Amino acid sequence: MKLEPFIEKLTEELEIEGSLASEIPGVFALPLEEGLMVNITSLDPVGVSFRCNFIPFPEKGNEELFQEALRANLFGQGTRGAVIGVNEEKKQLTLIHEIPYIIDYQQFRDTLEDFINTVDFWREESHNYIKGI
Repeated sequence: MKLEPFIEKLTEELEIEGSLASEIPGVFALPLEEGLMVNITSLDPVGVSFRCNFIPFPEKGNEELFQEALRANLFGQGTRGAVIGVNEEKKQLTLIHEIPYIIDYQQFRDTLEDFINTVDFWREESHNYIKGI
């Protein structure tokens, strides 16, 4: 299975003008809103990765947020199978989900939709923890 046909179909369904392809081969960028995007990466031949940096790394009020993120990561119950972490530069909280290639387009799209909903939930949840400071 190749990722490109799934991306083409997704682009058509969402009526996105232009290409989602990035400068890096096998990586596609799906914009959600200003400054927020999901990177969809081919992990050929094993699967696909969804990744989204969803909030700047909180300098204050992060202890309770990180405890909640660890609980959510436990068995993937609070993240729908994704993992909350910190990006390589330690400047953003990120959500990552990897799925195997043994799926059809509908499973791909449903998993992506769940991932985006999880991003939305954790953005709101993170802001709630940070606002309390």
